Amino acid sequence: MTKRYSWVVLFGGAGREGCVERMITEHVNLTAIIIPVHRSAKLEQAVSKLKVLPCEMIEVEKSGLADALKPFSGNALLSIGFPYLIPIELLMFFQPALNVHPTQLPRYRGPTTGAYILMNNERESGSTVHYMTEQMDRGDIVVQSQVALTPFETIRSLQRKVYSREPDLVMEALTALENGTEVQSQDENLASEFPKKRTPADSEIDPTRPLNELFDQIRACDPNEFPAFFMRHGQKICVRLWRPEKTEEEYDEI
Repeated sequence: MTKRYSWVVLFGGAGREGCVERMITEHVNLTAIIIPVHRSAKLEQAVSKLKVLPCEMIEVEKSGLADALKPFSGNALLSIGFPYLIPIELLMFFQPALNVHPTQLPRYRGPTTGAYILMNNERESGSTVHYMTEQMDRGDIVVQSQVALTPFETIRSLQRKVYSREPDLVMEALTALENGTEVQSQDENLASEFPKKRTPADSEIDPTRPLNELFDQIRACDPNEFPAFFMRHGQKICVRLWRPEKTEEEYDEI
């Protein structure tokens, strides 16, 4: 016998609104969408698409998260790019409590790991739907996706490829839960973790190194939000890569 859940979505993932839209399209019982009060311009664009959906939307400060969640105790919880870590005492009110992490766990745990995937010249990536636990990105795996990467990916194209598979992945995870499909524990022998959130300062490159050695580091930097740069005569000099056959509108790769 399958089990049907009512879901509360914690949403903070710009470019990942398709997951929530797909849940509505598939008639998933979506009780509420909770979003952070403080939002980037990109996240605001995503939220504007969700505001037209037939579902209650609640804005929260980090300090008010417990008060916002407790009325929904007994529902299932799904986090998609939500910026606040959910304390274990809150997770206990929700069964199940899941997160959609945009890497193939246990590899690349952490809040902003996409850049490291590119810097390490990985040839594949994906997303993982996993149980939330007290420790970030360590819960049992429900389902995973896989996408192929080229040597010319940028942080934008990586996100687009990975995010485009997430609506299907979320529905796959919900179906697996309803059918009682067995979950998989994470193999700590394969784990890698990057717990520090990247800042613009992390985009600084060493201009004394050969350009071929810097290529992966440069393409891992968003040219608009945190461009690769080096210092020259006390001035910041930014670097952007492109191929002439690629236009700005089709910026899937360099």
